[in-house]
Amino acid sequence: MTTQPLRVGVLARRRLARLARRDAAAVHDTEPDRADATTPTVATLQARADAYARREEQRFFRRMRRELTEHRVLVSALRSDIDAYDRQLERISDAGGEAAARPNIAEGRGPAFEELRRLERRIRRAHRRADELSALINSRFTAAQLRAARMFDRSDEKTALYWGALREATAGRVAPRPPALRRSEWLTARGTAVDALHPISESRTVDTIREHDADTRRTDART
Repeated sequence: MTTQPLRVGVLARRRLARLARRDAAAVHDTEPDRADATTPTVATLQARADAYARREEQRFFRRMRRELTEHRVLVSALRSDIDAYDRQLERISDAGGEAAARPNIAEGRGPAFEELRRLERRIRRAHRRADELSALINSRFTAAQLRAARMFDRSDEKTALYWGALREATAGRVAPRPPALRRSEWLTARGTAVDALHPISESRTVDTIREHDADTRRTDART
């Protein structure tokens, strides 16, 4: 059984200890119970982690610009098609009166029903493509989040090591716990990249359009 390697190497630990001894003179008046206390070294670690997170965020948007644009255009067209589907259904019902209130789209004849079936196929294709894009975008976004989060985790570990050396150098005149590094907002926001930018959840599928309609309506549109 082998021991796990140190995440922060020996040289880095020695450097953090030197920085703690250097900063000790500047924290004589720090109150031991202050949780928001900071030092130049902690501020540097925070700035570096923030800069790394910003680079990851910008790299994600730069690399995924085409997919994000396609998803935005696709969702807009999808909503338009669903609105057109609703209007076409209303026209069929209005034209046929009570007998056509629950039309059988699969067996209907005429241009109006052909248009409905065409819209169904287009809506289903759009949803499939939107799902593919969402999966790709969100997987890349999650990978970027994980890389940035690992940088913050490593910075947290460095802060803890530095703060322990600082407490030793100041004979405990600083707070027992090191100040917590603030995570970038895009690392803590709920949801996904697609949800935040242009959610597709507001668009209804062909199936949800019909969830309160008759069972005789078409549910097996060919694609």
